Amino acid sequence: MLPVYPDLEGRSALVTGASSGIGLGIAQALLAQGMRVALHYRGGREAAEAACKEHPGRAFAVQADLGTEDGCVKLAREAVEKLGGAHVLVHSAGIWNAGSIEQMDAGRLEEMFRVNVFSAFYLVRELAPALRASGHGSIVLIGSTAGQRGEQGHSHYAASKGALQSFALSLAVELAPRIRTNVVSPGWIRTPMAEAALRTIGPLVASTLPNRRLGEIEDVVNAVLYLSSDASSHLIGENLSVSGGALLVVPRGQLQPR
Repeated sequence: MLPVYPDLEGRSALVTGASSGIGLGIAQALLAQGMRVALHYRGGREAAEAACKEHPGRAFAVQADLGTEDGCVKLAREAVEKLGGAHVLVHSAGIWNAGSIEQMDAGRLEEMFRVNVFSAFYLVRELAPALRASGHGSIVLIGSTAGQRGEQGHSHYAASKGALQSFALSLAVELAPRIRTNVVSPGWIRTPMAEAALRTIGPLVASTLPNRRLGEIEDVVNAVLYLSSDASSHLIGENLSVSGGALLVVPRGQLQPR
């Protein structure tokens, strides 16, 4: 059962990566709060549109390639137009793939930063005026505990999430007090992206955590709802680690999150 935040009713949000996993869960939860939501997707059109059909007049599916500046600009402008403004930006879209440093090529590195980092810069740049004008602007960037401690075999991914966290710290001061900026950093969460890895190491990962369980999408959704609402009005520049305490107990370089 998700908590209810009455102040969110009637407000509007753009959620990126909203056709599956964490992004879709967040979009559905915001819609359940009575918000108007633009669900961004790149290739998962059917899932995004299916979610919209459950909330006619309040949910809008918007396609865009966030690996390009033009795609980010298009998404931001179309979302503001459909929503009539913007109170919340939840940037959940991102990619995760493996690659040792000795095999890292420019194409793989650049793609990681275009999708995971540059898109955040472009979206915030375009949406800041609408978020400021709303009087209740909130930016929630979905990071990763990999950005806090690194991830062997995924250094480009960990670096991109570390950059996202530094970006959020700068925004937190630059955009306050009209816009609050915070980060939610999941650890191992049961998502389609992590499914293959968790089939192999899931039980071992869970055994290392203080609560002895893997995270669920709802765990991340709860954190995002809180940071989107006025209930978190005194939180600015925070990084909420939704990892079951993984940062406290798992040795560096082992069992790193997605």
